[in-house]
Formats: sequence, structure tokens, C-alpha cells
Amino acid sequence: MKTIKYAFLAMAGIASLTACNDDDWSKGNPTMGVKTDLGTACFGDSLRFTINASDSEVPLSTLRAQLYFGDEMVSEKVIRTKKNGEDYEGAVYVPYLANIPDGRATLILTLQNINFTKNSMEYEVKITHPDYPSLTFVAEDGTEYKMEKQEKYVYAFTERLPQELKGFIKAPKYGENGNELTFGYANSAISVGAESAIPFSNSNPGKYTVSFNTFSFEGSPFTKLMFNDMQFESTDDTHAQADIKLTQGQTITPAGFPNFADWWIDPDFFKKEDNGNLTFLPASGSYRVIADLQKQYFRVYLLNGNDPAKLADDGTGAVWVIGNNVGKPSVDSSEVGWTTENALCMAPMGDKRYQITFVGGQTISTDGINFKFFHQMGWGGEFGGDALTSTSDIVKVGDGTSGHDNGNLYLAEGETLSANHVYRFTIDLSAGITAGVLSVEDCGEQAFEEKPVSVAGTKLTTSDNSYYEGTVTLSQGDYLNVNGLSGLDEYYADPDYFIFDEDANDFKVNVISSDYKVKINKASKTISAIMMYGGEEATFDNGGAIWLMGWGVASPSMDSQFGWNPGAAYCMAQIAPNVYQFTGVAGPEKGSSVGMRIRTDYLSFKFFLQDGWGGELSGDNALTLTEGASSLLKDSGNLELADGVNLEEGATYRITVDLTAGVAAGTIDMVKL
Repeated sequence: MKTIKYAFLAMAGIASLTACNDDDWSKGNPTMGVKTDLGTACFGDSLRFTINASDSEVPLSTLRAQLYFGDEMVSEKVIRTKKNGEDYEGAVYVPYLANIPDGRATLILTLQNINFTKNSMEYEVKITHPDYPSLTFVAEDGTEYKMEKQEKYVYAFTERLPQELKGFIKAPKYGENGNELTFGYANSAISVGAESAIPFSNSNPGKYTVSFNTFSFEGSPFTKLMFNDMQFESTDDTHAQADIKLTQGQTITPAGFPNFADWWIDPDFFKKEDNGNLTFLPASGSYRVIADLQKQYFRVYLLNGNDPAKLADDGTGAVWVIGNNVGKPSVDSSEVGWTTENALCMAPMGDKRYQITFVGGQTISTDGINFKFFHQMGWGGEFGGDALTSTSDIVKVGDGTSGHDNGNLYLAEGETLSANHVYRFTIDLSAGITAGVLSVEDCGEQAFEEKPVSVAGTKLTTSDNSYYEGTVTLSQGDYLNVNGLSGLDEYYADPDYFIFDEDANDFKVNVISSDYKVKINKASKTISAIMMYGGEEATFDNGGAIWLMGWGVASPSMDSQFGWNPGAAYCMAQIAPNVYQFTGVAGPEKGSSVGMRIRTDYLSFKFFLQDGWGGELSGDNALTLTEGASSLLKDSGNLELADGVNLEEGATYRITVDLTAGVAAGTIDMVKL
């Protein structure tokens, strides 16, 4: 429906401002001729129009197009009309907003002359949502993912993705008057034209679905990790943290943590209640709680302001543990070592008493210990043998004699800790920081509820429901048939031993049929294997196995280089009788991601006929380099990068050793896949 409205504003002549008199003044007659169909448009369109504008009496001034949703003007376009009788082209943008249903908008066209006489024409425009065939999600690193249409308004894609996925959603031009639109993030919501990236986040990295609704602008996933009303902030793909003021005895309700029922809860800081809530145990104060989404536990330490707390001269503050044979949530996967940033904070219990609890064989070694207590998370003040005495008959404090370092804890001669027993270490500094007293209490055996995992019908063993291993008979081409392990598609399995089949949601065995010790680490989400023969690690003579040691090669990432560690060498995957391969992405020595198993700028490795020193593929048994290998490697006694060669970071390389012609006639090939 169209209606025409006239309006004018009379303007009194003022002699000092105009030379005209009342007899010369005319209101004029602005006239419009609309030459385009203005009946329909889509949200996000540029509603184009062509208007012939004329006024036979007075020069024209402006043509104004105004779009209304109800009583609210949502868009406007103003065009200067300099010539009478000309066609003027323009467009008014149809805003694309969330939760606005298809309906009818009002377009008002107003032509005005220089005497402010106006002529308005009103049009009803049917507005609908664009029906895109697909959308595109563009991640911050430039990777594009096609979002397929699932149902009306809903688009999604499913891929292996990091825990945080930031980027923008691109919508293509739709229809003749459509525009390419970009959806970003502003004011905690997805909106058209927002300049910040949409911060999608999942509970953990792996395979998950990202979706977006073009009607409601709702997207997912947006996982929030919460302690009560305190939200954790992500620090990297596998960690999030929150600085929180906690009160002794306070109830905490965790939310958003994936598979929280499987998380290891530090008994020094929290008690897990039957309803899943946590009770905070140490003295009240400010704490940093770090959620490790990979290892599924909370690391907690006391704060002083924004920094890790230190021990004060009066015995208040924090005491830290650094050294070997201890680690949380598991000494196998998280040994502290002498890396200071891994230090464990003892729980301050009040009255200058500090506590840390270990479980034999799980968070502390049973056959020997070598750690000490420090005044800070790092080097500096520490408890030597003259500042700390032990009341325990089993755990002693070294004094720098008899082979025991000053201040380092050790087990008394002939003593061991009992597997699965709970040991509570307490330091009492009430008499001063130079007169500390260490007590160690054996609290008895920890009740253990095993969560079984089996591979190929064989139940693996575990002492902590985190690390599993067992000798399994595997057949090449068969599936692993893993039971008791959720999210199998999120695991990184050694790519030369196992190949993931997405359709079957299981791994296929890529190595020759034999017995293998299969190792599953739920904390790091990795699966590995070594070849076995007669219940022992296979050798070349017994099983045909060869082993890899050296620098620049690692698994599952460069953070775990093999080095020259007899007894901890890497068993090469035997993909055919006497044919072995090692595949990895090239990456840096530090900061590599899982799968980066070959260093870009330095290699020095060698193959052995057993796990350790002894027979090796060198000297008379040196491997002959193929043409492909010669372009990348040289044999200098150890195999190294050829002169002037650096591997391409992010590229995948495969090393293949062929001993089918015998140990003395072996070849090595290396290619970029």
C-alpha cells in the first residue's frame, strides 16, 4: 500500500538575511517517480531504489530513505539532489538482528526542496531471513570450516579442534541485493559486524561440533568452567585458572569440567562430597586454582597478591616441594623433578603447620625418594638439615653426609614405602623457620576403586585409574577394541602402531601380529606400545625389534625426546617383517604440540638391536641412505641432518628402516609426506 503525504514549512523573510520579498517566495512542488520494486527484502540486504526527483518551481535539496521496524527507525540513507528531473539511485541497509521474526517493515521516502517543502511516500516491505546454503567459520589462524545447514536457521561443523576456537562466521551474499556478512562477538553475544572474534570453547580439545543459529544468533559451545560464581580463564588449550579467596570449610560447586567424576582430587586441599561438591580444607586465604583439563586435576597454591606466596620469617606463608620421586596427580605422569615451576605447594593448615599427602606407588615412589622443602616456588630459601628434623623412622632429612644431600629427604636404610598406603607429611614451624619439625604418618591403605580398561579382550592393569598398561596379543589389521575408555577419538595414538578409523571409532593395528605392551595414559590422552617376546621386551634376535635413541626424535612431542637413555629407548613400529617406520610432524625443540616428533633444526640418533647399549646399526652394520634420505640426512656415526638442511615446520616426515636383506645390508629412507 502506498500513501502520499505533503508537508511544508513556511519561512519568513528577514531583510537582513535575504534579498527576497514575500511576493518572490514559493513553497514548490517536490515530486517523486519510483522506478524499482520495493516490496521484498532479506535481513542483511541493501534495499536498492531508483527515484526520479523533480520540482518545477524550486530547486531540490535532499532525498531521504528511512526504514522502520515498527515505530523504530533502524536505517537511513540521505542523498543530495542537485539536479531537477534526474534519476537518483541509493540503498538503505536492512539490519540483521537477533530474534527478529520475518515480518513487514516500513520504508519512507522523502523528497525535500530548499524551501523545506517535503513530499513523502510510504511503502510496506516484506522482510524475511536469508536461507543460506552454508556458512563458513574462519578461525584466527586462517583455517576455514564449512558450516553445513542442519535445519532451518541452524548451521554446524564437526572437526578435531582445540579447546578454544576463536574466529568469525562468514555468510555469503544472498539474492540480488544481499551482502556478504561477518558475524563477530561484542557485549558477550554474537552479532553482525562485531570486530572481536567469537570465543567458542569446549570442555577439552578433540572432536566436537560448533553450531550457529541465524535467527537467534545463538552459538555453541561456550563452556564456562566455574567454582561457585567464579569463572576460570583459559591460559592455553589445556589449562584454565582462577584466583579465588577461599574459606576453610567452604563448599565449592564445580561446573563445566569435563568428565568431572573421573578427576583426581587433591586430598590436601579438597574433600569430594557424594553430591560432587568440594569442601575446602586448608586455612582461609587467596589461592590460585589451576584446572589441568588434560590430566584432570586441580593444582592449588597460596597467593600473596598476584604472586605465589613465600614463607615469611615468622613461619607464615607457604612451603614448597621440589625434587624427584613425587608428583601429582601421578608420579609416573607428573614427576616434579628439579623444575621449579612444577613445585608443589603444601597446604597451609594454620598455626604455622603445612601438610602434603602422598600415596605409595601413585604420587610418591615406594623404593626411594629425593626431594626437599623450599621457602618459595623456586630456588632461594630452603630447609637444610640444620633447619628441619624428622620424627619418622622411615623418612630422614639429609645433612650433607653419608651420600645424602643437605636437606634432601631419603628413606632410611632398608626401608620402603608401602604401595597404596597414604602418607601424610607435616611440617611444624611453630618454633621458628630454623627449627622445623617433619612428621610422616602412615594413614593406612587407600581404598582403590579400579575403573577397568581392556584392549583386544585383555584387561590392562592400573594403580591410579590414569595410567594403564598390559601385554596384549595384537593382529595386524584388527581393531584395538578398547573398552572402558571414553572419547577415544580425542586420544593421540602412535601413528605408526595404530591408525584411527572414524567410522568405527576405534584404532586399527598397523604393526605385524605379535605380543605388545600397550600403554594408555588417560591424563595425557596418549596410546603407545612396545613389542614383546616371551614376556620380555623384544630384541632383534628375539622378535625382530629395533630400538631408537638420540636427540631430535621424540614421542608424543619434542617435550619427550628419547635422548641416550638405555632402558627407555623407543621401539620402532615393525609394519612388515624387518621393515620399520617412524612418522612425525617436524617441530621446534620447545613448545611443540603433540604429534611433533621430529625436530626441525637438529638430529642426532641411532638404531639399536635392543633397548640399550649393545648391537647397533652402525660401523659394519651401518645403514645405507637412499636417495631420498641423502637429501635430508648424513651418517656421522650418528644420523644427523645433512649440511644446510632444516626440516619444514609443520610438515610430516617418515623414516623407514629396511632390514629384509639382513642387518649388514640395511637401508634407511626419509621422505616428506
